[in-house]
Amino acid sequence: MSEPPPPPERQPLEVREFALLIHNPLSWLGGVIAAVTGTVLAILLILQFGAPRASPYLGIITFLVLPTVLAGGLLLVPLGMEWTRRRLRRAGAVVRPFPSLDLNIPEERQRVALFLAATAGIVVLLGVVSYQGFVFTESTTFCGQVCHQVMEPEFVAYQSSPHARVKCVDCHIGPGASWFVRSKISGIGQVAAVLTNSYRRPIPLPIENLRPARETCEECHWPEKFYGDQVKSVPHFLPNAENTGERIFMIMRTGGGSAETGGGRGIHWHMDLHNQVEYIATDPARQDIPWVRLTRANGEVIEYLRGDVNLSPEDIARLPKRVMDCMDCHNRPTHIFKSPTEAVDEALAAGQLDRSLPYIRRQAVELLSQSYATTEVARVALEDGLADYYRTSYPEVYATRPDAVRQAVRAVQDIYRTNNFPKMNVDWQTYPNNIGHKEAAGCFRCHDLRHLSADGRSIPLQCDLCHSIPTTVAIEEPVAARPVSLPAKPRTHQAPDWSIRHGLSDQTTCHQ
Repeated sequence: MSEPPPPPERQPLEVREFALLIHNPLSWLGGVIAAVTGTVLAILLILQFGAPRASPYLGIITFLVLPTVLAGGLLLVPLGMEWTRRRLRRAGAVVRPFPSLDLNIPEERQRVALFLAATAGIVVLLGVVSYQGFVFTESTTFCGQVCHQVMEPEFVAYQSSPHARVKCVDCHIGPGASWFVRSKISGIGQVAAVLTNSYRRPIPLPIENLRPARETCEECHWPEKFYGDQVKSVPHFLPNAENTGERIFMIMRTGGGSAETGGGRGIHWHMDLHNQVEYIATDPARQDIPWVRLTRANGEVIEYLRGDVNLSPEDIARLPKRVMDCMDCHNRPTHIFKSPTEAVDEALAAGQLDRSLPYIRRQAVELLSQSYATTEVARVALEDGLADYYRTSYPEVYATRPDAVRQAVRAVQDIYRTNNFPKMNVDWQTYPNNIGHKEAAGCFRCHDLRHLSADGRSIPLQCDLCHSIPTTVAIEEPVAARPVSLPAKPRTHQAPDWSIRHGLSDQTTCHQ
């Protein structure tokens, strides 16, 4: 009896079908995630385009969260296929690296058409979302409202500023790819600080990382076009029972410009293209300036050193120097927090506070000048403070004019909310404003008669180089009734040394 023939050698399974690879739990899960996310994303895109006002949180979901989830779902599909490929190889199957397609077979053509249609739809969807995501991250909504508590002070101040229609990125980033990339890299650290709640309160001034003004501000404000004078009118009210109104007029000698427009005079002399002003600051906010160097167009160089500092030539050579530009004076062009005095005067001039309420100016300023632990504590304290004052000091006013008192309370609370943010330790004194010299040193950082050259000359301190001597009129007097030429030297400033004494006085006590 012969032996049975040996069994035929088992041939390895050859996997040619793409469908065999994609039929696995991981790829199916990825496909379901991608399909559901893509559908939701398309619906939200339609809502975003149709919404009259962008929502920061809906924008985050639409342009940041859902695209990430969609991309993750799509990634699971090839990962599942690769997992299946390796499992089949371990089982002895021969798995071709690419699927074989025969477009002569109707089923194959249908599969290819379905794949191409799905791919095209996903590419278009991700393309639209990517572009809109870029636009969203460059929007004021994203900058000001996504990190609500962190950026709330800056965003609130921005909304009432002269630059309220200028996007944040136009000033903080400006044009060009290099600064765009730098801002995104910097943003990673900022996002991490927000997520870990490790950001500083208040947030520090972005002075070190700020782009030069000639590459941002001067895209619109061209230095050669600064020239001429402007009449400035500032409302002011006295802290008496009548809340007596005044209007302070002065001519601001804007100056600047080019030689053709009479440049080299006035405030913008500092930005004259023929001059270069350099300085050394010893503090991050650039408020303490002990050394200044002026280089004139004719090559003359003058160095000024403040008398109360001891800087050797080696120290001066070693310390970093900054070339003066717009931001050294206009350091708060958008994010302006107003003092109680300024804000209350503006509210009275606008009619938001009723001038007929006795001492409303004095009481409002006193209440707003106090420190409060939270915004809610301030809201209650301001309401109780004004109401109690009129209830006890002027009961007839409180009884007969409750609406005026309530309106005053609301106006004072609004002033507080737009200039004070206890959670971020921000109020009107947090960031010095270098325009003028009312609340901060401003001009007097250098123009103080203490910065002397080697031959004893000082940086000029003549107030009428920048503005005429202020003149005051009753606020009720029509502006048109004023003479075209304001008096250059009123009687109160006739003394020969008035400019020196005026400049060395406490700047917070003048014209208040």
